[in-house]
Amino acid sequence: MTVKSKFYYSAALAVMMMSSAPMAVQAQDASAAKAAEAGAIACLVDCEATPNTGSDGAITSYGPDFFASYNPVTALDMVRQVPGFSIDNGDNARGFGGTAGNVLINGERPSTKSNGLQEILQRIAVSRVVQVDFIRGSTPGIDMRGQSRVVNVVLCDCSDGGQTTFTARQNFAGERLFFNGELTYAVRLLDADFTVSLQRNTNSRREKGPEQSFNAQGDLTRRVDEEDQRWFREWQPTFNMEKSFSNGDALRLNGKYWNWEWNRNETSRISSMLGNGLSPNGFDFNISDNGGHGFEVGGDFEKKLSEKRSLKLIFVKTRRAENFLNDAESFNAQGFAGAFRVDGGSIQNETILRLLYDWEISSKHTLQVGSEGALNKLNSGLDLFEDTGAGLQQIALDVSNTKVSEDRGELFGSWVYTPSSDWTLETGLRYEASKISQSGDASRARTFKFWKPSFAATWNVTEKDQIRTSIEREVAQLNFFNFVSNVNLSDSQTNLGNPELEPDRTWAYEASWEHRFSEKGTVNLKYHRDEITAVQGRVPINNASDGPGNLGNANRWFIEVEARMPLDALGLKNATLDGSLFLRDSSVVDPVTGLERRLGNEGRHRWGLDFRQDINSAKIAWGWDYNSGYGSHQFRLFEESFNNGRSGDLDAFIETTRYGGVTIKLGVDNIFDQKRQRSRTFFDGSRALGVIDSVDERSRTSGRFYSVSVKGSF
Repeated sequence: MTVKSKFYYSAALAVMMMSSAPMAVQAQDASAAKAAEAGAIACLVDCEATPNTGSDGAITSYGPDFFASYNPVTALDMVRQVPGFSIDNGDNARGFGGTAGNVLINGERPSTKSNGLQEILQRIAVSRVVQVDFIRGSTPGIDMRGQSRVVNVVLCDCSDGGQTTFTARQNFAGERLFFNGELTYAVRLLDADFTVSLQRNTNSRREKGPEQSFNAQGDLTRRVDEEDQRWFREWQPTFNMEKSFSNGDALRLNGKYWNWEWNRNETSRISSMLGNGLSPNGFDFNISDNGGHGFEVGGDFEKKLSEKRSLKLIFVKTRRAENFLNDAESFNAQGFAGAFRVDGGSIQNETILRLLYDWEISSKHTLQVGSEGALNKLNSGLDLFEDTGAGLQQIALDVSNTKVSEDRGELFGSWVYTPSSDWTLETGLRYEASKISQSGDASRARTFKFWKPSFAATWNVTEKDQIRTSIEREVAQLNFFNFVSNVNLSDSQTNLGNPELEPDRTWAYEASWEHRFSEKGTVNLKYHRDEITAVQGRVPINNASDGPGNLGNANRWFIEVEARMPLDALGLKNATLDGSLFLRDSSVVDPVTGLERRLGNEGRHRWGLDFRQDINSAKIAWGWDYNSGYGSHQFRLFEESFNNGRSGDLDAFIETTRYGGVTIKLGVDNIFDQKRQRSRTFFDGSRALGVIDSVDERSRTSGRFYSVSVKGSF
């Protein structure tokens, strides 16, 4: 029996077992207030419902009055102001269950993978929000799905007359103008709530600066003055429908289509050392075009089997197709010196079917079991050409045209036990089986099987203090593009696809403490440690190049501190300061040198401050944010590089709601015009020899970004 067949057989068996369970399951009438407090609202509520405010153990509820001083227009504006909470879209993990974010809508997770939580919340008018529940730690009746903190947005029915929300943002960057906006219409028809929207995303960025090359002795040998212009445009229409039935059943459907264009033009003026100075001697031109389209359709149907039991079926189908073309030409003092072209495209498909059975056995015990099946496919092709003066000639590149597919099935169960109002315990167990097949330039088929247990405990020490600990075994999502070779002409890098790549497995340990010291003041301290088997990174391939692979065992830890400080005591009324600090380190044995080092592509630290003050008498708010420390290393066979990102970024804004009931906001980003710096060290032979051949130092700036935005509803 194939993995796919086993999954569908298991799903059918689970349905029969659940449906045959006793219908009488300690039927207890739960009041609407208790359901709202727990956040497990199975249907839309009346807009006239009284908000449930206050705190009860792990749940803190905020009514609209709490957010009034922030003049919110959408649910996103409200969620962003929940003390001690920040939106997390979830991991890029396997299937649907592993991608869970930390926001619920009426107690339910959106049945989508491509729509971010910010996008979903942005389409909900503030007039529909009854209350926002902040849930910390495992809670019976709430599908936390690995998250330690979750927000549940409780909504009322749409107006029969319909409601429109809009956002519009005009950006200014030098001589470039680019417009972003979204128009959303929500209406109630045929006892169902419908939402349609149209979103336009654009971006334009121009970076410029020098890249200097030094020899092993540190002498300047070359300077390249670069200008990099990028442009992006995307259209996204979306659709959403929610319908609740009198018997407690609920149906939710959603759809999204998108198409995009992206291009990049990079010009490099090259000067080389001649005598005691630099002399211009060449130009490089690099032009890239990328475009495509995609769609996602999904939804779920929830069947109420009894007062305490329900069965939910979730379906998600996603398809994405893109094409790309990259031309790089070089000219020296004699004229044309050579050219390369990369021409390719890909089609990705993912289909997910997930079945959930929830049983609230009693006020202290909640059980969830289910199954999930996923079918993933990638069809990718790439052709590489070189022109030395006689026209384009194709260059053979291993694993550049290939198909990759994965059939995956998973069975899972979790049990939440609440022995008292101060303690909550959650245990879970998942079993996964998958088969990955590759054909084309590489032919390979492998089967993986993993057990994934988990345990979490939450202790409400006092009304203001909570401690949470967890242990979980995780399996990483494989990026199918790591199975396919690709070429980066801008950096002269070839990345070979690796058909032998396998997902890394992690034992994740976490402990956190939260303290709430006022209505808006919070401090969160978290310690996290990972023990990783077969960690993914870059490995040598035939001692001639490198590509994605598994390095071996690794360890990683991080400490994270987040705090919100009300500043009224300092004379700044209705002002808050959010601060965050993130420290991380790791260790793994380098496959090239055999020595211990940290993991690549991970920043070691970052910190940030975010200030906001609302002056309600003048209907004005202003603020700023500062972020620093995002650097990361990359380790290759013949090269080591460091990129600092854009450390030290300061943004500021001022907004008002005085005119026409809309929010008008003026903003400026990257005030200090911080440099994006990169250092690449090239070795003479393998890095293991430690013989430096040359070093490239690049520094780029992109200028300040100004914006004017308008947001409102009618």
